[in-house]
Amino acid sequence: MAYPFEDCIWKRRSHFSNTPPGGQRMVAAMKFMYALTLTGCAAQTVTSPTRTPGASDSNDNTVSIAAGRFVMGSTETEVGHDADEGPTQKMAVAAFRIDRTPVTVGDFEGRLQGILTRDALAKWYSEAETPAAWLGKCNVGSHRKDHPVNCVNWRAARAYCQLLGADLPTEAEWEYAARAGSNSTYWWGNNYEPHHTVDSVECKQRGCRASTSSVVTSGARCNAWGICDITGNVWQWTLTDYRKHLDESVALVSTKAPAKPVHRGGAWLDKVATLFRSAQRGLNYPDHGLTGVGVRCVRR
Repeated sequence: MAYPFEDCIWKRRSHFSNTPPGGQRMVAAMKFMYALTLTGCAAQTVTSPTRTPGASDSNDNTVSIAAGRFVMGSTETEVGHDADEGPTQKMAVAAFRIDRTPVTVGDFEGRLQGILTRDALAKWYSEAETPAAWLGKCNVGSHRKDHPVNCVNWRAARAYCQLLGADLPTEAEWEYAARAGSNSTYWWGNNYEPHHTVDSVECKQRGCRASTSSVVTSGARCNAWGICDITGNVWQWTLTDYRKHLDESVALVSTKAPAKPVHRGGAWLDKVATLFRSAQRGLNYPDHGLTGVGVRCVRR
């Protein structure tokens, strides 16, 4: 259950009014935040950052994201704005960790049996199984081990993350991480710049790039918090079930499979620059094939 932001603030104040000072107060604060996590309130409560956004975890390929607030979505004045990106929402996001890169083919292939054991409805396509109507090729079973995995359905994506003790991001978590503190159209500014994404914009034909690219861990394709290919290369599945307008559901961590899961980020085959905006929401897959859809996990 998720609480309105005002309810979370009230619960926070009423809890701390009865707690002792000093070290015991810190213990109480920790217990309180754990309780908020169980109720869903933490997803909408601002907590004091304990780590700098973008801090690297040395033992894995993740980036630690501090709790904070941001404005989600876009207004009608933004070039490329779609009606489902509004009304804009003032969101408060709890701290989490997110994969620095999309999940690679090599990592995904190492857990194929475990994915099926966890979810019998998980589905992916190998390079040899790529449907003729899809642009490009599926990467599983290819030599492209350092490319992002693609051609995976939502259930396979979530099962993979869960095997790692992780999950798919909510839409709110994804956009907060993608913006990296910015409020501009794209995470780098208000104008499209091709060196920040892997896409088909410059060649001006859908899919003209021909395939995904190897993931990177630094450089122009990484945002201010060090998250790479958050836009471009492959769209990334989220936990969020699509609604025609933004509301509190974009922050909910659900145990149910969404009827219409939203994906975010834009892909190698997209030729329209505005699809790489931070607020852009995707819903067309799998109708248009899955060669442009991949996975990125979070740890809460």
